[in-house]
Amino acid sequence: MTMDLEASIKRSAEALAEAQYVTGLVGAGMSAESGIPTFRGEGGLWTKYGEPSMNEYQKLVNDPKTWWEERVSGTNNRMPGMRESLREARPNPGHEALAELEQLGVLKYIVTQNVDNLHRAAGQVNVAEIHGNWTLMRCIQCHTRFPQD
Repeated sequence: MTMDLEASIKRSAEALAEAQYVTGLVGAGMSAESGIPTFRGEGGLWTKYGEPSMNEYQKLVNDPKTWWEERVSGTNNRMPGMRESLREARPNPGHEALAELEQLGVLKYIVTQNVDNLHRAAGQVNVAEIHGNWTLMRCIQCHTRFPQD
């Protein structure tokens, strides 16, 4: 380990130890090591296939039957391989380290953009998934979340 890396780790550990309330903000890079492709940048899904339309909710409201049929059958999948990557992915050492920090009482909460469920699979409890969770569906009326099956 280089001196710069050792010093960075030491400073980070000191900051965590001194903090009153530690919250982690996590993005796509966290799950790349688990085989989940990122969206932007070199090799990213949006780079390869283009950004998805941002009107999925409106499509659901306008034609719920068709939206659900496409969702359940997977025919609306504009990013080949993504479902398989999500299904096969397992938490990596980063997810496990954050879960351990939570269990130790150091890390209070994670806010993640990722929908892959890997923080929960690693054992984290206090997780805010700002883009949802691919394993759960949410009722748009009561906001209750249900497993997809």
